[in-house]
Amino acid sequence: MNRTEQKFFYSGNEREITEHAAALIISEAYRAVADHGRFSLVLAGGNSPRLLYKKLAEGVTTRLLEHYALEVPNNSSSAGKQALHPLPQQTWLFQGDERCVPGDHPDSNYRMVKESLLLHSNIAKDHFFRMDGKNADSELAARGYEAAIRTFFLSKESLQPADLPLFDLVLLGLGDDGHTASLFSGNAEALHEKKKWVIAVNAPQAKPPGMRLTLTLPVINHARNVLFFTAGREKGELAKKIFLNHKSDLPASLVKPECGKLFWFAAQEMPCTDSGPHE
Repeated sequence: MNRTEQKFFYSGNEREITEHAAALIISEAYRAVADHGRFSLVLAGGNSPRLLYKKLAEGVTTRLLEHYALEVPNNSSSAGKQALHPLPQQTWLFQGDERCVPGDHPDSNYRMVKESLLLHSNIAKDHFFRMDGKNADSELAARGYEAAIRTFFLSKESLQPADLPLFDLVLLGLGDDGHTASLFSGNAEALHEKKKWVIAVNAPQAKPPGMRLTLTLPVINHARNVLFFTAGREKGELAKKIFLNHKSDLPASLVKPECGKLFWFAAQEMPCTDSGPHE
C-alpha cells in the first residue's frame, strides 16, 4: 500500500471517538517531538471539537493509549497505567479557518479554542498562531497569517520559498453540506487555489454567512496527518460516503494527503458501552 492510500475510518459514540481521536493526536504529538523536536497542530473550528479539545488539554492515560495500540511516551514507563499525557509543551498550534468576527464573538473559532483548550493546557501563549478575524481587511489578514506560517517553518526547518509547510497534523471538521475548513462547494476559485496558503473567502451559504479565512487544499494535503472529526448521525453517514468515495464532488472529498495518513472519526447516535476504557 502506498502512503497516499493510508486512510482509516473509526466510528462510535461521541465519548468513544473523542477518547480515541485524543489518544491518536497525543501519541502522534510525542512521536513528532521525539523525531524533530516539536509538534505542529492545525485546529478545526465550529462546535464539534469542543470536547476533543478539552480532552487534549486534560490528557489521556497510558492505559487509553495502550487500549488503542498507540505509541506511549518514553517517559511514562514507571508512571503507571493512569498517568496522564497532555499535549507536550513543544506543541505549536495553528488555526485552519476563522470567521471574520471579533475574538469575543460567539461565532469566533478563536474564542472556542481559547475556552476549551488554551485556558486549560500547559502550552505557552506564544505557541498559538491566531488568525486575525477582527481585521476589517480580510485579504490583508490572510496574507499576514500566511507570512506567520512561512516565518515559523523557515525558522524551524530548511523550507524553500516554493515549498509548502509540513504540518504534523491537520484537524478538520465536516459541514452538513460537505464543506471543510472554510472551503465551500460554491467557491470554485478557493477550491482550485494552488499558490496561496491562506485565503479570504466570502461564504454567503455558511452558518453564519460572511467573510472567513482558511487554509487552502494544497497546504492541507501536504500534512503528515489529516484527521476529520465529526459528530451526529447525519454527518457520520456523510463522512462514511466520502471515505468510500461515494461522494466525490464535495470539498471534503478533495482532502487527499499526498504523502500522509488520513483519519476519519465519525460519531454515531448509539448508547455508551463499556467496550473500551473511559476516563
